[in-house]
Amino acid sequence: MLKIRTNALLLTVILALPTIAAAEFHFEKNAKDAIDNVDRQLAAEITLFLANYEKAYNDQNYRKLKTMWVADGNPVYMAEEVPFPLYGKARMDNYLNPVPGKKILEGIDNKYSEVRAKFVAPNVAVATYRLDYDLKLMGMPAMHGWDRAMAVFVLEKSGWKMSAYTEAPMGPATMVRKMMKATPAETDEQQAAYVTTLETMKMLSQSGVSPGFDEFLEARKDIDPLY
Repeated sequence: MLKIRTNALLLTVILALPTIAAAEFHFEKNAKDAIDNVDRQLAAEITLFLANYEKAYNDQNYRKLKTMWVADGNPVYMAEEVPFPLYGKARMDNYLNPVPGKKILEGIDNKYSEVRAKFVAPNVAVATYRLDYDLKLMGMPAMHGWDRAMAVFVLEKSGWKMSAYTEAPMGPATMVRKMMKATPAETDEQQAAYVTTLETMKMLSQSGVSPGFDEFLEARKDIDPLY
């Protein structure tokens, strides 16, 4: 009962502070981003869910984490570092515990923000949000990164549950440029490494163009966009 009251109080505080909510939920950066009260309320509820999810993840309490998913045995989880989507409980269990009995993460600190949400059916919602993380694998240096995320939520009697989740990082060149801007080169050696990195990414992108793309472009050179 105390937990329910605490959650309700936190939700009330979130909704009572419109300027904070606007910043936290990524609302109204311009007129086109204006949303109605239903979506604002929904985003507040999903933000509260993510606060609890964040704590479970950062505590590496995967037993608790899995109770926050719909218990249909068919979760969908798409992590940026895995080259294929994970479907089903067994895949997700393996992702969270890849080597049973062995600790993989020394620590992880996830932070969720910029929540936007909409109903797509009664008691079913889709939300987008930002994930910032710091993590340290056992025996490895600590790392930082961020992702854009999208998830599907189902409202059950006990509250919102997650059903599907995907991470959608920006294109590699865009992400690397943003990381370089956030951490400017301090020496000539670092600046040279930055230039080499960008040139390598450009080369890889250009060399990966599909065979026949020139013919594809030629066949469509007279097509104008329709808006």
